[in-house]
Amino acid sequence: MWKKLKKRRKITMADRACTNCKRIVESGSECPICKNDELTRNWRGLVAIYDPEDSEIAEEMGVTTTGKYAVQVNV
Repeated sequence: MWKKLKKRRKITMADRACTNCKRIVESGSECPICKNDELTRNWRGLVAIYDPEDSEIAEEMGVTTTGKYAVQVNV
């Protein structure tokens, strides 16, 4: 199990967050969820959503798709 965790890519502040849906975008120039091209490196906190249908946090954030999301995005 630990070997798998070590191989995963680390999230850094160099990764950008969508200013619209807060999705963390690791590569590319637009958000894969909402197709917004306004991305920022100015974000705080990270939430990983695995099951948005059963997640109270996903409901609070308005997230309907699994993935990594910023808690706060500053535009």
